[in-house]
Amino acid sequence: MKKLFFCLFVLSINFVYAQKPAKYWIQFKDKQNNGYSIQNPDAFLSTRAITKRNRFNIPITEQDLPLNKEYILQVLNLDTTMLLLTQSKWLNGITVYCEKENVLSVIQSLPFVSFAEKTIALKEKEERCNENFQFRSHSLPINLANNKKDTCFSELDYGKTTDQIRLHNVHWLHRLGYRGEGMWMCVLDGGFNNVDSVRHFELLRQENRLLGIRNFVQPCVNPLRKHNHGTYVLSCIASEVPGEMIGTAPKVSVFLAQTEDGRTEHKIEEDNWVAALEWADSLGCDVINSSVGYTKFDDSTQKRTKYDLNGKTSRASQAASLAASKGIIVCNSAGNAGRGPWKYIGCPADATDIITVGAVDMQRNKTDFSSIGPTADARIKPDVCALGKAVYIANPYGKSSRADGTSFSSPLLAGMLSCLWQAFPEKTAFQVMDAIRKSASQAETPDSLLGYGIVDLWKAYNLLLQPTSTYDSSGNLLMTVSIPSFVYQYEPFKITIHSAIKIKIVMQITLRNGQIANTKEYKIKKGKNVLKIKTFPSLQQEEYGFVDLRLNGYEVDYHYVFGIEKQKGE
Repeated sequence: MKKLFFCLFVLSINFVYAQKPAKYWIQFKDKQNNGYSIQNPDAFLSTRAITKRNRFNIPITEQDLPLNKEYILQVLNLDTTMLLLTQSKWLNGITVYCEKENVLSVIQSLPFVSFAEKTIALKEKEERCNENFQFRSHSLPINLANNKKDTCFSELDYGKTTDQIRLHNVHWLHRLGYRGEGMWMCVLDGGFNNVDSVRHFELLRQENRLLGIRNFVQPCVNPLRKHNHGTYVLSCIASEVPGEMIGTAPKVSVFLAQTEDGRTEHKIEEDNWVAALEWADSLGCDVINSSVGYTKFDDSTQKRTKYDLNGKTSRASQAASLAASKGIIVCNSAGNAGRGPWKYIGCPADATDIITVGAVDMQRNKTDFSSIGPTADARIKPDVCALGKAVYIANPYGKSSRADGTSFSSPLLAGMLSCLWQAFPEKTAFQVMDAIRKSASQAETPDSLLGYGIVDLWKAYNLLLQPTSTYDSSGNLLMTVSIPSFVYQYEPFKITIHSAIKIKIVMQITLRNGQIANTKEYKIKKGKNVLKIKTFPSLQQEEYGFVDLRLNGYEVDYHYVFGIEKQKGE
């Protein structure tokens, strides 16, 4: 009997030892016979996503097709503990959980698998549940933002956030009525503790603009009950407490996706990130904010080097680089490694065709913690900078406080960018990102510290307002116009024109009530020309207003909108 007990005990130990729970990334060779067709996208994309693709003439390709179900089934049949966690259409792969030891070699031997790796070894078994947590609004609007406003709206009472709003001139967009209405943003982060009860998001909830929530880390767990970082981040965007705290896009609609695992740091979090990004794409989201970054992992064999910052090594960076081609703008924090030995940005901040956001203070100086570039392939990073020092945020208990980090400069910009894109719904993701970079304080001389500089949303608005540039028969640009600021400061200012031809242009200044305040003709010579504007029409009873300035001539037509604020004492 003792021998039998001993044998059973040894078998039990061996069985426990053989169970080594882990998660794996598995990439397939193809999508053959997957049962889907690019001619029927409504089977895998929402109506809004398809509408957006059509608006921007974005083709639906094999990359958008779901994976081969038979391949997935064969993987799941390898072991009874095998569990499907996430899928990536763009990268043609899945993440699975399994408790069987040495299952990786079995997976790698499958004929349809091109690559597989263990992304995290777990100390404990993963929680299983009959139904994953998922919140989804019952009435999702599908219309894209497409209504021009451009009329004066009542002033928002920003309270404590006045300075962080005004630093980037986004209040001028708010004054024209561009506050994020109709724009969909997905926030990829850690948990979003108490977003369903914090007072800063009361209007977000009441107006049915909290559209959906998913947990890509622990699908069974409610992300509204754990971890605070995502709550801080969302408050930079969507807070609306007049007189105290207003986010940069107070009327935007949001989806929330937990991709970050606060317990550990492993490569699987990048795969969670990819799955969440593709979820946002399938829904038809316009903007992504991601205040996460990866450079080193708990498994020392998985750490990155600066040579991996090429936009191609990390799977998160690969997916992020595809987002703009799908009609999505990704804003990603540069990282807070500036003080340490690493000092560089992380992944997916190294991706191409995204906006990587560094941090400055209210004095417009780079913060010492903001990570720097360039990428391994010598691209400018960060792209731009926004406030990241002493940023007002809301905590999960309804208190407004201050915090530092590029985790907050990125959502500030993501919100501002949403308002800008709302104003120009016909512009592509690439055009909007280009305007953001060109609006920044050192757009002509970018570097690896601030990138293109500190963004100016009012300047970006005026850049997007211009028609397509005109060229002569030899392909030379006919004219460029440079204006230092689009906020009138009650002092003379200059408009610099570089022209390839001699031309007469008419400058017309018009009030928003339609009254023409000034018209003057100028003879423009070849080369550099400087037009001096001595004064603009003054305000009457209004605290602020807008003036339209047009420059018209043969084959050129420029339209600018200047903001005017009443001076103190007027």
